[in-house]
Amino acid sequence: MTTPTNSAIPDPELPVDRDAIARAIEELAAVIGGARSRADAGDPIDLTGLDRRVRTLCAAVAALESGAARALVPQLVGLTGALDALEGQLRRRNRPTGDPVRRRPAEPAPAPARAAEAYRAATGREL
Repeated sequence: MTTPTNSAIPDPELPVDRDAIARAIEELAAVIGGARSRADAGDPIDLTGLDRRVRTLCAAVAALESGAARALVPQLVGLTGALDALEGQLRRRNRPTGDPVRRRPAEPAPAPARAAEAYRAATGREL
């Protein structure tokens, strides 16, 4: 799968084994890294399909046996951190000049807790 330069994120195929899922996570991390680079340059970013790709990865991880799924936790935590960094970067970039950042009513949970909650929500299982 190629990394789009400034287009919607393509629909992924559902990876079926741990190694394929690990590669898909790496590919998604590269897409997010590219988006961060474009954001740094002030270029527009099209993240259409990102949510679908994340759901596909969650479903693939949920289909694994628990030991194989646990082995992917460090990569998933890293992916969550990259997404959080992109979100913060886009919030700062898109904030009107002179307008203070408005805090959310509740701060988000740390990345590992958010990753575990996303997995729980998608699968009904614990990591």
